[in-house]
Amino acid sequence: MDFKIREIRTAQGQKKLLRERETYFRLMQQGFSNNQACRIVGINALGRPVPGT
Repeated sequence: MDFKIREIRTAQGQKKLLRERETYFRLMQQGFSNNQACRIVGINALGRPVPGT
């Protein structure tokens, strides 16, 4: 998988978490559970970045 959690975890304007969302939905289509997809992408279930990752 070529996804890499970005270094800068702060809000990026209107497009914040865009890459993370795209990757999350791709993982869900591949059959990953919600928890697995969130863990891989580095977000919590509410779509916010996980602190300290």
